[in-house]
Amino acid sequence: MIDLEPDEEQVEIAALARSIADELVAPSARDAEYAAAVPDDVWLKVFETGLVMPVAEEHGGGGVPGPLALLAIAENLGHGDPGIASAALWHAHAALLVGAHGTAEQRSALTRLATDPGARSAVALYEGFGRGPAELATSVAVEGDQVRVRGRKVGVPFAASADPLVVVGTDPATGAVRAVVLPHGTAGVTVVANPGSLALDATQLGAVDLDVTVPVSALLGGPDADPAGLLATVQRLRLLTASTAVGTALRAVEYAGQYATGRIAFGRPIASYQGVSFPLAEAMMRIEAARAELVDVTNAVVADPGGDHGTAVGQAVSYALAVAVQATRDGVQTLGGHGFIKDHPVELWYRSAATLSALDFDPLRDPFQARL
Repeated sequence: MIDLEPDEEQVEIAALARSIADELVAPSARDAEYAAAVPDDVWLKVFETGLVMPVAEEHGGGGVPGPLALLAIAENLGHGDPGIASAALWHAHAALLVGAHGTAEQRSALTRLATDPGARSAVALYEGFGRGPAELATSVAVEGDQVRVRGRKVGVPFAASADPLVVVGTDPATGAVRAVVLPHGTAGVTVVANPGSLALDATQLGAVDLDVTVPVSALLGGPDADPAGLLATVQRLRLLTASTAVGTALRAVEYAGQYATGRIAFGRPIASYQGVSFPLAEAMMRIEAARAELVDVTNAVVADPGGDHGTAVGQAVSYALAVAVQATRDGVQTLGGHGFIKDHPVELWYRSAATLSALDFDPLRDPFQARL
């Protein structure tokens, strides 16, 4: 049974994240897009809350929120702006992986991430086309006392500056998911800038070509790391990104609803017309369904880290991203011609949802039309 009742930690963290999103993140969205970076003052204030740097106290952090609290953080920051939210959260993903699975030496690097607001880290995960972790083409092969990493990653945040860059791939000998921790400037890492992307410019996305040979000590968790536990955490990262998109979808529907209530046509608010109100109502129902599914699948992954959750995670992520694209499109259409101009933020949310969807949406796993 799905327990949708949040505990005290989740309620408090969600409220804090929403207040930051409304008061700080949302007003800075356009500046972040135009500058292709989160404004320094915004990054510092978000960083100081501790919400987006989940590091244990022993390494200088404020602690690691629970899995459902992290979902709440992602959704509520996404409600403010998906670009700034993704930049902060994707930076945090490296700390989550290293903190959960790193060796003692690797975890010692968390102190810098927890105390230096100028630090940027990232996880190189996506390869496009909705590939789950077990389907990744990037190989992480152990060859004696060395590890060779070969492949290409797309949608890598802070691709040119991330330190460390945690690369997720598969062991060609066993098919198990592995990850390697690469410091900035590692030989064999070639960054391809991605200027003029559809959205999420604040995350400084790029592609990364990898032909790297490093000592086996660079393996996340070392050569004896638990691949099942690593896979479970990687799946949770995908669910967090989907939760960000759900927050953006909710914001778009709320904004469109407010606009429709005040926009008068033929003597009455356009919200009174079924052709306007019904799509928004349906979008709200789908958003609730997507949120519930993300919670359910997250609980399943946490309860049984060694289980096979690939299909369930893929379906939850694909549905949430499809819902976000449809909901933000409905927002644009509600505003009519005004929806396509930058006087209103709905067009930014639509572009952002589409970009997130392009990274990790697999229509073959869960066609959106099949869920209507």
